[in-house]
Amino acid sequence: MIKIAACQYRLDPFLDWSEYTQKIEHLIQEAKATDAQLVLLPEYAGIEIAGNNFDEDGALFSHLQMLLPQYLAFYQTLADQYGLYIQPGTIVAADSSHYFRNRAYFFGPNGKYHYQDKLHFVSSEKENNLLQPGEKQTLFKTALGAIGIAVCYDSEFPEVVSKLVQQGAMLILVPSYTPGIKSFHRVFYACRARAIENQCYIMMSCAVGNVKFSDSHHQLIGQANIFSPIDDGFPDDGILCQGAMNEVKTISRSISYEKLQHVRQYGQVRNFQDSLIYHVDQAKIEEITL
Repeated sequence: MIKIAACQYRLDPFLDWSEYTQKIEHLIQEAKATDAQLVLLPEYAGIEIAGNNFDEDGALFSHLQMLLPQYLAFYQTLADQYGLYIQPGTIVAADSSHYFRNRAYFFGPNGKYHYQDKLHFVSSEKENNLLQPGEKQTLFKTALGAIGIAVCYDSEFPEVVSKLVQQGAMLILVPSYTPGIKSFHRVFYACRARAIENQCYIMMSCAVGNVKFSDSHHQLIGQANIFSPIDDGFPDDGILCQGAMNEVKTISRSISYEKLQHVRQYGQVRNFQDSLIYHVDQAKIEEITL
């Protein structure tokens, strides 16, 4: 069994660095007090460190690059100090080609970290012409097992999660940022579907509250969730744990990979095994004109 914690997190745009680190450390201490071994924050949570002094995204993104080294060092220290895995949502980071990426760093308690870039963009991310989508997926091999990350909209593409699960991931982290109830419901139902079709755990974190950064103003709708398969030994609706909508809080739950293995082999349905047996590709499609 492992214990995981997902946050319903309010972005506060007027924090200085000291206030930010105090806020995060308090959150981590609360999660640690529940014996959590992994903590998940929402998409774009890292933008909070820049404050609200920018009129356009280009200046905001450039300023974040100056703060990124201390952001990385802070989470390295925090993960090591508390013996936790931390996925602090996403932050905008420039890569070696000087493209900006919507990047989800993942920190281990051993001082190591790596990242997953968001692969698919919603319209607003495409339209600002500053962000570039990620080009690869990462499977994180940890002391808590193999873990994958699908950033918000990425969870709405079945192949993104299925590739990670087929490579061994049993837990998928979904940091999300959902401005509006339709946006939230798309990610919410996509995550539930991914848990069912892959017979895995999906962990969803959301940002909540009123947010304004550069020229964007959003009323965020959010609810943290931990999803499971719908099968023997699991909830009838596949919701293991769920927060109250739009509140600032952290939810936590223990999960068992052995229970996943059991339903994959003996459950009422065998989604995981059957997905490996049958794959639809262009060569198998017969075209008929009627």
